[in-house]
Amino acid sequence: MRVKSLWIKMAVAGLLAVLAEFAVTYVLLSLLSLPLWLLAVGLPVFWLVQWLASPYLISRGAVEVTNDPTYGELARMVKEISEASHIRPPRVYVTDDPFPNAFAFGNLLSGRGVAVTRPLLEILNRDELYAVLAHEVGHARHFDMEIMLALGLIPSALGSIGGFLLYTGQALLWAALDETALFLGLAMLAVGLALTATTIFIQIFVLWFNRLRESYADMHAARLLGPNAVNLARALAKIQIYMSNVRVDPFKGIVLTVPPMRIKESNPDELLAKWIKEGVSPLADIMSTHPHPAKRVKAILSWVKSSQ
Repeated sequence: MRVKSLWIKMAVAGLLAVLAEFAVTYVLLSLLSLPLWLLAVGLPVFWLVQWLASPYLISRGAVEVTNDPTYGELARMVKEISEASHIRPPRVYVTDDPFPNAFAFGNLLSGRGVAVTRPLLEILNRDELYAVLAHEVGHARHFDMEIMLALGLIPSALGSIGGFLLYTGQALLWAALDETALFLGLAMLAVGLALTATTIFIQIFVLWFNRLRESYADMHAARLLGPNAVNLARALAKIQIYMSNVRVDPFKGIVLTVPPMRIKESNPDELLAKWIKEGVSPLADIMSTHPHPAKRVKAILSWVKSSQ
């Protein structure tokens, strides 16, 4: 995937996501006989609250390690990558999550951070960890945290309301003692299902844009590392092998570097060879935050080849 092609796809995906959100919101406001100015006032307030709170929610349980000699090398790598990326170095954190993962978070007010889990530090060698950190610093450089937070506001709100109505409607039906309670429960279920379906519709475009931002961060790492970007592909294979034996609660809202999937390979090189040959359906990752690993690996190796 070339830079120009990636930019065009991101522009199209972002535009479609915004248009879908506007169309759905306009219809909902019209059905409720509410003025459009309410959206212009409410969304910025909602975004500001999430913008302020999200760094603390995402990083709960993470421990900053900048002054910890045990993780001095980790902090030095982030600083080196950040300087090469021409950005201020993010703070460095380690978490105790039971699976290998890395993520970027923060904003201009709270400061930006890059966090890694202890299992990630255990399974990757230095070059592989460096490549993963280059990807995460790419997110910080591209302001992906703020962009995806803004784009995800409407589906997040609709999904929360829809889930609440579904839960409440089921509870009312279960405890209904008269026709009024029965009707109210059915109405809540109907509206909840409609909002959930609407959320899925919008998420198709938002997640597509998110996957492209992940590819953009991969490209950032590949540009920095050149031929050594192959270590990012090997890191993805190692993480995938580890994740094949881990159960992750989907309701905790965890964003993973690679999605858990069944694989038979236990050797990262064998898994890479499989991914290189594997044909992946365009719909295989349609509801995923990250591209299918095989797609990511092929793109990374293509960039490595072009840099040689």
